[in-house]
Amino acid sequence: MLPRLIAVLAFVLAAGPALAAGLHHDLDVTLDPAARRLEAVDRLRLPPGAHTLRLAQGLTVSEASAAGRPLAVDRRGDSLRLTVPEGADTVLLRYAGTLPPFDKDARGHPMAGEEGAYLPGGTGWLPSNGDEPPTWTLSVRVPAPFTAVATGRLVSEAREGDGYRATFAEDRSVEEPSLFAGAWEVTERMHGTLRLRAYLHPEQAALADDYLDLTARTIDGQSERIGPYPFAGFAIVSAPLPVGLGFPGLTYIGRQVLPLPFIRAQSLPHEILHNWWGNGVRVGEGGNWAEGLTTFMADYAAAEARGPEAARAMRLDWLRDYAALPAERDSVLSAFRAKTHDASQIVGYGKAAMLFHMLRAEVGEGAFRDGIRRFWDGNKFRDASWTDLRRAMEAASGRDLAPVFAQWLDRPGAPALHLTEAHADGNAVTVSLRQGSPTYALTVPLVVETAAGPERHSVRLDGREATATVRTAAAPKSVTVDPAFDLFRRLAPGEAPPTLRDVTLDHAANFVIAADGDAAEPARALAGRLADGKARIVAPDRVGSAGPLALIGTTEGVERLLGVFRLPPTPESLAKRGSARVWAFRTPQRRAVLAVAADDAASLQALLRPLPHYGRQSWLVFEGAKAADRGVWPAGESPLRVSFE
Repeated sequence: MLPRLIAVLAFVLAAGPALAAGLHHDLDVTLDPAARRLEAVDRLRLPPGAHTLRLAQGLTVSEASAAGRPLAVDRRGDSLRLTVPEGADTVLLRYAGTLPPFDKDARGHPMAGEEGAYLPGGTGWLPSNGDEPPTWTLSVRVPAPFTAVATGRLVSEAREGDGYRATFAEDRSVEEPSLFAGAWEVTERMHGTLRLRAYLHPEQAALADDYLDLTARTIDGQSERIGPYPFAGFAIVSAPLPVGLGFPGLTYIGRQVLPLPFIRAQSLPHEILHNWWGNGVRVGEGGNWAEGLTTFMADYAAAEARGPEAARAMRLDWLRDYAALPAERDSVLSAFRAKTHDASQIVGYGKAAMLFHMLRAEVGEGAFRDGIRRFWDGNKFRDASWTDLRRAMEAASGRDLAPVFAQWLDRPGAPALHLTEAHADGNAVTVSLRQGSPTYALTVPLVVETAAGPERHSVRLDGREATATVRTAAAPKSVTVDPAFDLFRRLAPGEAPPTLRDVTLDHAANFVIAADGDAAEPARALAGRLADGKARIVAPDRVGSAGPLALIGTTEGVERLLGVFRLPPTPESLAKRGSARVWAFRTPQRRAVLAVAADDAASLQALLRPLPHYGRQSWLVFEGAKAADRGVWPAGESPLRVSFE
């Protein structure tokens, strides 16, 4: 979206060869968000022959012609069928309609209203054939007080007395245009040749400088690691919807969360990096590699910049998430396409990011960096796969990495490590490791604590078992297997404290409502929000003796059911704090239990939006909708550590 300002004529001349290659839109759009009215004229460059185009059902075609002659259009649902005659290469379509109102729970269709307009590509607001992404120009007019912004390069803009007009363009095969409108204040900064903009609501205007500073730093840093930034600029756009969405050169972030620190610390750098991974190089067949690579190079890189402990904490979070994932909900990484629920995110983001962490350790920092740049240079503005990524890393490292990728991409699960024996002899430690089946080829980190300090070693484990002796500079005091969580693996007992996700991810979990009267409905709604799927709400007398259990309701109701099920009462550290208390624990029989106890119906209602985002926590205290305190229970003694003292 954020553009170099060029003349329209220069664009047309430069784009000429590209336009002939496939579908091209020349769109003239009049958009009135408050009236939810869209009117468009689209001149489509299409070759002669039969074509099927998608256009949202609420939009009506009033004119279709080619070479000055009317075209017959067969309209069936959201499908348009037409035939371009020989000798013609452009179809004119004139269409209009009333857009659906804003729906905060919907994403997949265009919407408009007093708050603005949301017309993302791929939702049928412009005709699409679903083939190779088109090239396009888009001229848009909106009435005051609205401003419009689209993906692509800003060609021109003008503020007129009664509205705003702008033209955007994209002459490369990236994706369909996405168009947004809002009553924003626009702050612009040129960063070299890049146009950076913040489209913010008036109460957010003070955020603009910080957002633009971070955008410039992120673009510079990632350009150095990958290659030149692939678009003409970047825009931060305030959204009336509770979303955080990325588009080429643009991110669309919920108005309510824009001021929150985590948006600047984590979400914005993630979305900027998607301009290389996902938009600059598109996801091809064989699984979505882009989310994992973006998580690794944005979210995890930020943690590494804060220090080794922050990076270790993030790796442990990914492994804790995986530990909470029931085996029947696990899936192969190569099957991941997009986040549809927490279970898919655990595999598609966390496991994939860990793969890149392990790959970097396997090939070395220099080869990994070279492989990233090779992957970018060889695939920009093309579809690419995990195979393309592997080949780039092989070329950079000079190694056959097919087995490494295959064991993490093409089968579900993860290795479970067992330290079967460890003993010290002088200045040496001998360890015996075992893993289950199927086996993984692993370089297993060891940390030996010695009288002179910690030493880092590794043991190669290619089969079911391995025994190795490592020599140390001083007398060993203890040895620990993978204490920094550098391997994607199943955490050993004691390494994975209970979290909310132990219950919410399991489709077999029973949800019991511990409330009546006006508190019963928000308690049931909260059960539906917490379950990563359809909540199984059952009566207390229908709960079996096994399987995860969630108790949701008022403080009095939850305490009563804890007694009925012979479970421990509210932890003293949480009792009588805040307006609601949430905690997870396991019984001696390893049953996972989640309790949500709120003071009243309003306190339950306040948890509906925030609580589902805290699945990694063991306990929380809420004041209304704000998490006033939270944490993870201390880990137990790890069986992967042996002391020699």
